[in-house]
Amino acid sequence: MKYVLLALLFLISSQLFSQCDGRYESEIFDEVSKTIVEYTDVYDWSALDSGLDMDIYQPVGDTATNRPVLIFAHGGVYVTGNKNNPPMVSLCEAFAKRGYVTASIQYRLTSSLSLLSPNASDIFSQTVLNSVSDMKAAVRYFRKDVAENNNTYGINPDFIFVGGYSAGAVTAAHLSVIDDNQVPAEFQSFYDEAGGIEGNSGNSGYSSHVSGAILLAGAINTLDFIDADDEPIVSLHASDDNTVSYECVNALGNASLPYLCGSGKIHEELEDVGVINDLYTFPSGGHTAPILDIDGTAAPFISDFLYNLICQSTSVDDQESPLFSVYPNPCQNYINFENLNRINSVVIVDMLGNIVLESQLNIGVNQINTSALSKGVYVIYSTDEISEKQLFIKK
Repeated sequence: MKYVLLALLFLISSQLFSQCDGRYESEIFDEVSKTIVEYTDVYDWSALDSGLDMDIYQPVGDTATNRPVLIFAHGGVYVTGNKNNPPMVSLCEAFAKRGYVTASIQYRLTSSLSLLSPNASDIFSQTVLNSVSDMKAAVRYFRKDVAENNNTYGINPDFIFVGGYSAGAVTAAHLSVIDDNQVPAEFQSFYDEAGGIEGNSGNSGYSSHVSGAILLAGAINTLDFIDADDEPIVSLHASDDNTVSYECVNALGNASLPYLCGSGKIHEELEDVGVINDLYTFPSGGHTAPILDIDGTAAPFISDFLYNLICQSTSVDDQESPLFSVYPNPCQNYINFENLNRINSVVIVDMLGNIVLESQLNIGVNQINTSALSKGVYVIYSTDEISEKQLFIKK
């Protein structure tokens, strides 16, 4: 048994790097298509636009059916902007041409008059959490489609990333790093209004977990949200940004708006706790620096980061979507095993072919304790009649 597993592992490892074949690293498709979908009907965009929509971009002529997803959100200080903002279109097209499925979402905004309100900080705190709720619904939309519509978009539900620019990056950052045990007491009422940690924007019953965040001029409310179990983050930010500071100050330099810590401080904290991350610092250019040269700077930098994550963690092929989802990946003390179909048990095998852990499963999300495992690469696979295998990394 051990030698059979060892041979299998060598086969998987050899396929792991060959099957990316330049995908996700550089543009390999010339054209992309765009599909507009309503990802939730719980909230309306406006009185004239029911529901919340997103534009889904795919490479024309692509035959792969197990592709990572990047979900982007526009900027606009939470008072303006839409899914068709040029920087979001550019990001979506650049990464779709690299082989990803990408999306640009609408999310709920607030009135520009809120900037002048004496309660501006509370209004914007609520708006941020509303937008996180909306973005989580967009994440769940894709997993729901896999389960209920036979994977219309040919995605890998294990690899969904969120990102954005400015306000959109603030949304993605908070979605990525805040766990249900990290909600400060002063924010609890805002979370309650937004539907709790999972939000109330729809597509319930599916995981909103993401594999990482892409932040262009992004920030979070406090560095206390960051811990060693967070997912990887890649950031681009100008050190002279006076709208969303590279350091920790109030948004727009306005004491009546929420306090935010930008990419410089986020990077330092991620380094301290050992979370995989990277930061591109523009020495000048202000708030728009990350979006001024998307094709020449932003997209290549982000591509290199994601390529290393994806091509070292999973293979890309034309097989059907996986029977189960494993996250976070890399993991620390626990992995969540989302049983998308009826799998009864799994085993975890090290790179020498030794079975190091076995677990019985229920339908839905199962948590497996990996604290006893050493750092390294492992294979987790089902022991049922139809076997499914995935690599994961213990950090």
